[in-house]
Amino acid sequence: MAIDQPSPLQRYNYYLGPRALGDVWTLRRGALIMRCGLTTHSLGWELRLTSGQNFLRSQVCKSEAEVFSVSDAWAVEAKSKGWGKA
Repeated sequence: MAIDQPSPLQRYNYYLGPRALGDVWTLRRGALIMRCGLTTHSLGWELRLTSGQNFLRSQVCKSEAEVFSVSDAWAVEAKSKGWGKA
């Protein structure tokens, strides 16, 4: 499921804990798939970048605008390294 900037994003629930909100984007290079996943976080939201079973990086974002600017920057960086649409 790709997230198309719904407004507002679901916030962290202290009773339920962190919840996965889905993938912001997915890219492919050969047989590998890179995902930028979004999870609720007590400080806002957490972006998690993975490729297959490998964890690549994460960042906690405090605003919705930051979520989408960081995920877009990561996508541009990945595309410059040969990743394309899944």
